[in-house]
Amino acid sequence: MPLLAIASLTLHEAVRRRLVLAVALLTIVVVGLTLWGFARLHTMAVTQHRPAPEEAAAAYAGLVIMLAWMFSFVLAVGAAFLAAPAISGDVDSGVALVVLPRPINRSDVVIGKWLGLCIILAMYAFGAGALELTGVRLLTGYSPPHPVEALSFIVLQMIALLTPALALSTRMAPITAGVVALVGYGVAWIAQVAGSLAVLFHNDALAHACTVVSLVIPTGGLWRGVAFNLEPVLIAAASGSAGGANPITVPSPPTTAFMLWTAGWIIAVLAVAVASFRRRDV
Repeated sequence: MPLLAIASLTLHEAVRRRLVLAVALLTIVVVGLTLWGFARLHTMAVTQHRPAPEEAAAAYAGLVIMLAWMFSFVLAVGAAFLAAPAISGDVDSGVALVVLPRPINRSDVVIGKWLGLCIILAMYAFGAGALELTGVRLLTGYSPPHPVEALSFIVLQMIALLTPALALSTRMAPITAGVVALVGYGVAWIAQVAGSLAVLFHNDALAHACTVVSLVIPTGGLWRGVAFNLEPVLIAAASGSAGGANPITVPSPPTTAFMLWTAGWIIAVLAVAVASFRRRDV
């Protein structure tokens, strides 16, 4: 199928440009540094009893959640700037003129590139996440309650960023599409924080506005799934008793209705990308 061929070419292109090698090396360095920090904290907790074992476990959980947030941000930058030149780069370089006259639909090009980029991000997210969490468990004995589900939410969060970046790539220059996609991601994150504060101060107007933003740009709402599956029950309960005022920890995961909305949103934006590319002159 042409669609699968385009997806395969997208994967090979990432390898050819040494993107995979560069990211793998950087990931090993970052994971090594963070695991060294966990090892030092665990050594202090065991030998000096500072902090106490219960406090140390809470510290491990908090650090894992913060690492997941950093991990999500790095993946967001990668997703935006992988997808931003995916279409416009081929048009500007003339590659599209060579490929499109063949019996390949423009929808195959868009969906094939989207599929290839999703595979790249999923492989990296699960690979790097598994390496980090396995290292934390071996060094400290701590493991988050639902690591696979948390990593799955990270991947879904990145797909929700990758898809509009690809759609923007059908009409905008690569750097413009990447910046716009990242700004949207930032707005969604700010709305997530502001929504937590709105709950704390009982500001219904602000809470409703943040809910609208989370529906228009669902990446912020998907963070709830990441945090909820990484935090122990006690942290989730503490977050709930605090009124959900902490933007990092959350008392509950995203609702089923929100997940169905997100799935429909991704499909709709991908359809817009296909329609936009069909109408573009190359």
